[in-house]
Amino acid sequence: MQDRPSDAGVGSGATGASPIPVILAEVSPERIRARIERLVSFHTRHTASETRSETRGIGAARRWIEADLRESARLSGGRLQVSTQAFDAEIRMGRGREPLEVEIVNVIGFLPGTIADPKGRTYVVCGHYDSRAGSSRDVESAAPGADDDASGTAVVLELARAMSRHEFEANLVFLCVAGEEQGLLGSKHYAEWAESEGVLIDGMITNDIVGGVVGGNGVRDERTIRCYSEAEGLHSPSRELARTMKAAAGRWVPAANIQLVFRLDRFQRGGDHIPFHRMGVPAVRLTEANEHYGRQHQDVRIEDGVQYGDLVEFVSMEYVALVARVNGATLGELALAPAPPSNIRMRAAVRYDTELSWTPSPSSSVAGYEVVWRDTAAPMWEHVSAVTQETTLTIDGVTADTHFFGVRAVDSAGHRSRAVR
Repeated sequence: MQDRPSDAGVGSGATGASPIPVILAEVSPERIRARIERLVSFHTRHTASETRSETRGIGAARRWIEADLRESARLSGGRLQVSTQAFDAEIRMGRGREPLEVEIVNVIGFLPGTIADPKGRTYVVCGHYDSRAGSSRDVESAAPGADDDASGTAVVLELARAMSRHEFEANLVFLCVAGEEQGLLGSKHYAEWAESEGVLIDGMITNDIVGGVVGGNGVRDERTIRCYSEAEGLHSPSRELARTMKAAAGRWVPAANIQLVFRLDRFQRGGDHIPFHRMGVPAVRLTEANEHYGRQHQDVRIEDGVQYGDLVEFVSMEYVALVARVNGATLGELALAPAPPSNIRMRAAVRYDTELSWTPSPSSSVAGYEVVWRDTAAPMWEHVSAVTQETTLTIDGVTADTHFFGVRAVDSAGHRSRAVR
């Protein structure tokens, strides 16, 4: 048994090489810039905007996104599979007006894992490609949406390119959704579809407003990324996914500072992770450290010498690349790792130590397990004890009266599953 701080080192039995450093090195700020500029060039990507033009409106934007994913599929030798998911929805256009029926299209890149089961363990990375101007009903005015959310869409597209030439145990989904500004319509539809089809989504990350480094408060922060996760009570799989992300960033992207925020989203606001979380899927939202409200949901204008609007010039491509690398490190860690163990059981009542046992991971890549624990008030796991193929462990002198425990699976390269309780 080995007891050490839980996120030091690479885990039990780490002997193999990981492709994660190669993937992260492939992330390109230049390609990210080109993608954001291209999305901005469509003038508006309002969900109810033009669909027939090839140069303007949401229809042109989604066809371009599909073409970008198909180029990544070509570069992957056909491993990445590209599809669209279209459905009709009603959106409100103002009090006293009839709802408007529109077609919403999600654009999807699917990278099969070696599990060879399209409904098996799957990880989703998401960004929304729709945008809006000052009025949610304005389908004609310029709505560049460079930060909200061309930045998140560019993260998804760059990861599809960087990751699709590599092999993972689990499936990966690169998801670009629309209808976010009208009530998370695209992500809600995909989440409901996945649930109805029995797709086992073990983690979902949405990237929304991930390009600004100077907030409206004047603070400049080029390293901090807020990670929002919710729990009903003390624990949730979403909260554990957030811990996994912070640990993965600490291991693979030390330049990033992941700020864990233990709430569903920013106050009275929401993002595309919410439909997944509410279905019990581990889901988190990433966003920049300090938002600038003069650049969100604003008409493009200069007023009293101040530039308003969500413009490319306010987006840091290096910061977006940093966010992409954090996503890539987390997705890589989880999709390369074995599936988590299950049925964690504890014997700890009226005892001075804690005995844990569990059902083994179904993955053949398991090299061992790690039992982790922390003080009940600590946000991150503080200690770890590594075991090989055993499925029981007693933590001497550590009581469950004052600690929480979890177990995660580890492969030979030290890739860890998320911890389960």
